[in-house]
Amino acid sequence: MHIHSALSACADNGMSPKLILEQAVRQKLKVIAITDHNAVQHSILACQLSKDKNMAVQVIPGVELTSREEVHLLAYFPDISSLLKIEKEISYYLPPEKNNSPVFGYQIIYSPEGEIVEIDEVLRQVGLDIGLDNLINIIHQLGGIAIPAHIDKDRFSLLSQLGFLDREANFDAIEVSKFKWCKDNFKLGDNWEGFPVISGSDSHNLEDIGFFYMEDIQEEIRDFFTLNNFLKHTKKKM
Repeated sequence: MHIHSALSACADNGMSPKLILEQAVRQKLKVIAITDHNAVQHSILACQLSKDKNMAVQVIPGVELTSREEVHLLAYFPDISSLLKIEKEISYYLPPEKNNSPVFGYQIIYSPEGEIVEIDEVLRQVGLDIGLDNLINIIHQLGGIAIPAHIDKDRFSLLSQLGFLDREANFDAIEVSKFKWCKDNFKLGDNWEGFPVISGSDSHNLEDIGFFYMEDIQEEIRDFFTLNNFLKHTKKKM
């Protein structure tokens, strides 16, 4: 549920949607999401490839947004149309400067066949000019799910940037790092301070995909809608 393609400057340059999907199939993953930093093109492409090739892995449309407070926020959507709408919203709040590739890394756009077609020059590895609460409202208005990413990390997390977890916040869940998930023996359906807890590999290279995954023993989560229902049901039980 948290994979970066080569469109994220911090990811390996070989992380094309085609190779990500092939690795996910090899690792027998059922559901994944490509969540690039403030970018959606490869998430859209992965959704289309998975459907066109009738692959065994389901791709949930997603993106990892960065708020003005530099909090990383995972957003998942029901369809490509919603992802295109959040892309339009992102464009309003991106900085005018170009990406500094020697500092941040290249942002590579791939074709469906896995060929490099373009280098994205937009500066995406920084915060958008919009606050966290407003960003969450936009996600919800588009029918999406808003989940603060890796909240236990010491950079770009809810706790590192704001210092606390507000139990009244409008999050649909919270994500913890794979290290905390394993250390605290979290399982799907668990909660932290009243919020459902998920985790992700936060993969930046192919070898990471499938190295860590959440086990859905009841096989309840198979797409966006079942994920959304699961989180609502888990939150309601608290």
